[in-house]
Amino acid sequence: MFKFLFAVRKEGLLLIRDKAGLAILFLMPSFLIILMSLLQEVGWGSYVKESKVPILFVDNDRDSLSLKIRKGLNDSQFFTIIDSLGSAPLTKESAREAVKRGKYLIGIVIPKGITRSVRTNVRIMVAKTLAGFGLINPVMIKDIPFNAVDTVTIFFDPTIKPSFKNAVLSSIREYNYRNENEMVFRTFNQEMSKQFPMFKPPEINYNKGMEFKEVFPSERTIEKTPNTVQHNVPAWTIFSMFFIVIPLTSSLIQEREGGSLFRLLSLPIPYILVLLAKSAVYLVVCMIQCTLMILAGIYILPLFQVPMLVIGNQFFPLALMAFATSLAALGYGLMIGTLSTTHQQAAGFGSVSIIILAALGGIWVPIYLMPGIMRHIAIYSPFNWAISGFYSVFLRGGSFINILPEFFKLVAFFLGTVLITFVYRKFKSPIKK
Repeated sequence: MFKFLFAVRKEGLLLIRDKAGLAILFLMPSFLIILMSLLQEVGWGSYVKESKVPILFVDNDRDSLSLKIRKGLNDSQFFTIIDSLGSAPLTKESAREAVKRGKYLIGIVIPKGITRSVRTNVRIMVAKTLAGFGLINPVMIKDIPFNAVDTVTIFFDPTIKPSFKNAVLSSIREYNYRNENEMVFRTFNQEMSKQFPMFKPPEINYNKGMEFKEVFPSERTIEKTPNTVQHNVPAWTIFSMFFIVIPLTSSLIQEREGGSLFRLLSLPIPYILVLLAKSAVYLVVCMIQCTLMILAGIYILPLFQVPMLVIGNQFFPLALMAFATSLAALGYGLMIGTLSTTHQQAAGFGSVSIIILAALGGIWVPIYLMPGIMRHIAIYSPFNWAISGFYSVFLRGGSFINILPEFFKLVAFFLGTVLITFVYRKFKSPIKK
């Protein structure tokens, strides 16, 4: 026991002496959390909250369909309609040029006569339907063709997010379908009035047939809507904790190159004890990192008008996930530092492999958006186990039982990497003969 404590003391003194390195270890991850949360919440999230997305709207139709689309966009409180640039009315060419130059994200061009064309097609469709009931002579309408489909042109800036583009398209399609439904009912009532003079069509306005309620099931008694902070803080916390690989591998290689590892191995101390002592010191570093980043989400992010991180009362599951993630990061660092022979190998492979594992694990792109084969690969990334466990705590209000699968996977990863490290060092001496 005393040997272990002395080894821990030695590692702690080496770490404390590098005050600049400690500042980087603790401050840079917190800065990363704040920066990424601000970029996503204030940058992309402002589109949703501030309702200030400008849309160039060229109305060459000036009839019911274009007016309904325009009204729907305005009523959504999500878009700002712009129909002129300077003192000149918008045209298809000027809208295209403005979007091409990146001045606006979206431009919509409603062609002339589209309402008249849709109305004509609706009348033909209603007439053919009534002919099926024998109310109209089918010979009279059999050869009447439907009008060709008109095209509403939408210009999108190439930099626009696909999800935002799809939301705009869905909104416009909804307004169009609603307008066409109103036309069908109105035309049908008019034709019925012609066939049956006693029939008086009711004054009925179009009403939605259903509404949608968003529910986010979780273990919490009171369900809360998740926000970007609850996604960003755990994701970038995990990413930063795994970058402990860089200072940890540097420490291992310095021991070999400086000769201190030779002196340690000459003492009656098993090598596994040296590894565990180093792990204990850097485990404290990782836990402090995690604590600082969570505190940044709770106290610093609200200062920038970003929602506060809410962790509820699940402190024990959160601590377990932080502990297991720290172990996984340390085990990976010990393995990379032992297998590498130079600083360049350790730093290069360590940093690049962390980025790859983070990308595969769903830190940057959610797993459900990945191709099929990538989703299968992602479930083997320790980043995926870590982020799934943290999401269970932050978003689902999960308890100790809910995070156990991810906890054991991360601990098993740590034990596996330590075993690889120990076996490699046992059969390959670090001392060059």
